[in-house]
Amino acid sequence: MKFLCPVCRREEEIIGDRNPRCRFCGVEMIPPSNYSQVWMSPSFAIRRMRTINETYGGDRAHKYGKFKKEREAWTTAMLALALTKLTGKEWWIEIETVDNTPDTRLRRISQEPGGNIIETHEIEIVDWETNVGDIMEVIEKKCARAYPSNYILLVNARNSSKVVDFDRVIKEIKKLSSPFLEVWVFVFVKPSNFTVVRVAPAPAFVELTRPDFEKASNQTPFLRRLTRSTKSEFKDLGLLYMPIPPGE
Repeated sequence: MKFLCPVCRREEEIIGDRNPRCRFCGVEMIPPSNYSQVWMSPSFAIRRMRTINETYGGDRAHKYGKFKKEREAWTTAMLALALTKLTGKEWWIEIETVDNTPDTRLRRISQEPGGNIIETHEIEIVDWETNVGDIMEVIEKKCARAYPSNYILLVNARNSSKVVDFDRVIKEIKKLSSPFLEVWVFVFVKPSNFTVVRVAPAPAFVELTRPDFEKASNQTPFLRRLTRSTKSEFKDLGLLYMPIPPGE
């Protein structure tokens, strides 16, 4: 099992010791964690996908099935930052680890007089790839399926050979019988610059730029709900160690 030193950030495979100490720093090492019931910040999800890109290359990072959850978390991070820019509220990402749907959830804590309230968005993600000529084909296919009415459809427009005509998409989607609460599309403009658009039910346009990503880095990286608590109480998990899945 791999462990991480919180001081020198050295990773080491340890056998037979559940509480190892770093051979160089002498401090107790951190055991690996998984995604179950962990809320991660958008900034962490973005950095994690960047690490995968740098380690395995863009082709593997965007095609390998082993990185599907990381890609979905990165995609969800763009919506989270757009919502934060629109409303000023911070959102965390929870990756679904048991059921097939939704792909991810957006979570936030609303502090009310009677106690904390958990706000949740259920996210269904789809990519618009280069093998599909029209983004509406992707949206129509998703809308033809049965989804719960509280789901949000999030389209990652990865077809860089095409320009998204948002006015047309907004017009065309009104003709569909959509099961989704909302439909969002986002496109890459240039490094640290994305356009995120709600195309249904009411249009909303958000431009994400470098200052938005820099501001997001100050958000608490990890939260987890205290399951034994009778109230919606949460713990800042501090530094977690989540090894990158092997790419081979």
